[in-house]
Amino acid sequence: MKERIKLNKQGYEKYLNEIAEKEKQLADLRMYKGRVAIFQGDNWHDNPTLYQAELQEQSLMLEIAEMRRRLDNIEIVENLGNEELIDIDDIVRIDMIISEDAKAEEIFKLVATTPRLDSEIREVSINSPIGNAMYHKKVGDMATYKVQDRTITIKIKEKIIELEQEDGFSQKRTK
Repeated sequence: MKERIKLNKQGYEKYLNEIAEKEKQLADLRMYKGRVAIFQGDNWHDNPTLYQAELQEQSLMLEIAEMRRRLDNIEIVENLGNEELIDIDDIVRIDMIISEDAKAEEIFKLVATTPRLDSEIREVSINSPIGNAMYHKKVGDMATYKVQDRTITIKIKEKIIELEQEDGFSQKRTK
């Protein structure tokens, strides 16, 4: 059975927009290929411009087909509203226990869309190993996840309700 991809409505719409953008790129490339690239050769020699356009076309077609195939595996999820559970858009403080002697405290925001790389608080997708391990757990719970051949244990320390910027760092926490 194929693994389900969990997205919220916003993440699903973003995914559909990414497919539409790829399809627009493919249409533009085909126009370029038919109007410009095909005439770059002199009928006596190879046409590297046309060959390059055809390679890009094949690559885009494969990407679009793969993205459309994944549509069947998408599960729309929303926040359950249960304050005891770690859910979508929650900010969580965890201990990552890599070994008996190696432990690191981290803060993450759990998202059901593509994580933003420019976010102030590091975002993790519920589809990632660590996000999946945290999803629908409670404060105090322990969970494990695997990355390659390493098993990492996490302990959910707290769910942060409010987190302000560094200059006026204040927090409200659940127990």
